[in-house]
Amino acid sequence: MQAIIADRNQSVAGDRKKFRRLALSAARFYKFLDWFIPASIRADTATLQRTRMFLISHLFGPFLGNTITMYLLLIGHADRAWWVLAGAIDIFWAYPFVLRWTGKITPLALVSVQNLIFAILWGCYQYGGLNSPFMPWLLTVPLLAFFYLGPSPKLRLLVLAVIAANLVAFYAIYSVGDGFPMNIPLSQLTGIGIISTLCAAIYVSMMALYYGKIVASQSELERKVRNDLAISRELERARLEAERANRAKSEFLAKMSHELRTPLNAVIGYSEMLLEEMEGPGREQQQTDLKKINDAGQHLLSLITDVLDFSKLEAGKMDLFRESFDLDVFVDEIVAACREDIARNRNQLTIDCPDKLGAIEGDTAKLRRAVLNLMNNAAKFTQDGRITLSVARDRDRLTVAVADTGIGIATEDLPNLFQNFGEAVGATDSKYGGTHLGLALTQKLCRLMGGDVVVESTLGKGSRFTVTVPTGAAGNHDAGVETPHPAVVSNADAAKHGPILAVDDDPEVLNLVRRMLERHGYATAVATNGVDALAMARAIKPSLILLDILMPEPDGWQTLDALKGDPELRQCPVVLLTVSDDFQRGRAHGAAGHLQKPIEQEALVETIRRFAPAGAPAPRQVQPETQWAAVS
Repeated sequence: MQAIIADRNQSVAGDRKKFRRLALSAARFYKFLDWFIPASIRADTATLQRTRMFLISHLFGPFLGNTITMYLLLIGHADRAWWVLAGAIDIFWAYPFVLRWTGKITPLALVSVQNLIFAILWGCYQYGGLNSPFMPWLLTVPLLAFFYLGPSPKLRLLVLAVIAANLVAFYAIYSVGDGFPMNIPLSQLTGIGIISTLCAAIYVSMMALYYGKIVASQSELERKVRNDLAISRELERARLEAERANRAKSEFLAKMSHELRTPLNAVIGYSEMLLEEMEGPGREQQQTDLKKINDAGQHLLSLITDVLDFSKLEAGKMDLFRESFDLDVFVDEIVAACREDIARNRNQLTIDCPDKLGAIEGDTAKLRRAVLNLMNNAAKFTQDGRITLSVARDRDRLTVAVADTGIGIATEDLPNLFQNFGEAVGATDSKYGGTHLGLALTQKLCRLMGGDVVVESTLGKGSRFTVTVPTGAAGNHDAGVETPHPAVVSNADAAKHGPILAVDDDPEVLNLVRRMLERHGYATAVATNGVDALAMARAIKPSLILLDILMPEPDGWQTLDALKGDPELRQCPVVLLTVSDDFQRGRAHGAAGHLQKPIEQEALVETIRRFAPAGAPAPRQVQPETQWAAVS
């Protein structure tokens, strides 16, 4: 069995060697032919094949034709007619050079056909007339014309017309004269007849074989094209399936985001309010427990946000929201947000930036997210060390650097540092934990803003991450689109308005928002759907509307459009409450602001103070049912 397999392998190897030799010989032959073909013809595959057939016919055909002239010479008939015939045959060798010089295949092919017809009819007239052994060659003329000129009907008809005209002229010359000259007796034409017929058969076979090879190669090409088309259709189906799966994933993530953020809204919101109520002596343990609940909720919220944002970035569905913001305030917010995490590991924070950085235009939320990721990483991987936040700007670039004296990163790990889930491995992974999305998310956010993040690190000595982003109207996500400015209500107008209207289909969210606002002295009205919200807004003339987006029909966008289309409510500021970050879409629909769930009490109160600084006070706790009955 092994011997059979060995013989089989040896045979296959031998076949492969023969195939390579044949392929190499064919390549050399085509290289020789292509020397005569101008580049303009080589660019067209169909014309190239016809031109190669033309060259094969004219380079090798005269050898077959000259066997007849050599026979005539050997039998002693090298007269004037012989010289004309030999010249008509030999001139075919000049056509390849004329082709190389002129680059005109079609006119040259027509001239060649006429030349061949002349040589055939001249041989017939001089050597045997209608019984001449040259007559079979006349059958090759239409075939060669088909090979040379391609499928053009006009050119084929032209060749047939040329053949007919030559036959008419041949007959006219025969009729005018005394018949055919007897340069050679018919008895001596037997040998030349056999030679002529054999040469014509070889000539036609040679051209037919080459044409068959072309047809076979075209059939193979067509088969490959069909296979490619089938693969293309499969790829298209796979692409559509992937798009459907991606849409399903996006819908699933959006739904899960809503379902996860809704209970987190209660966990974080109620724990914040309870923390305020637990202030005072003797309640340290309760404060500690509530702080742990709040921290756990914030951590879970951060994980959910990372996963959802990363999915959006990979799908290319996250947009930029550019606005003007103050860099000094931005730095203060960064420091305030991460100071506690930095102090937890007994680290010192150093701020290195000018006193007045001024204002820039950009997406402050995404930039804050990127820098906070770096600051949190530095706080997590540094103990009893120093973390330095450096901020600098020039005319069109902002540079934010975060340096630490922590564990550092090995040189071999730097190339894969920003890959998904590539933040830490091995001992670092088990000691520090984490989802390993922070750095990958930071890089994608920076590149979305038209910038980038780079790292310098030494193992055991620390790391330095540098974020660089444009400070002007950079990027191409919404370039050239003018963003509407929010309609901020003045104190005088707000004093004339009623309470704050909160709209959400979740009663728990409404209860939490109402309690947060009434703790700060704001009267609140609530509605659980868009229809009730419009009726209530027309009745109470609210100073501000807090509107959830993900509601049953009509949804938040439809309700927002209806509010902005009402002349009496158009000037009332609307702040969106949503799990998404559709800042740009909200501005386009006329929203004044955006609060992302879970709602933080401090952010909610700050938004109220911004857009409704003199809203109606709440002298007493009012239940939602009582409020609605009062305005019905």
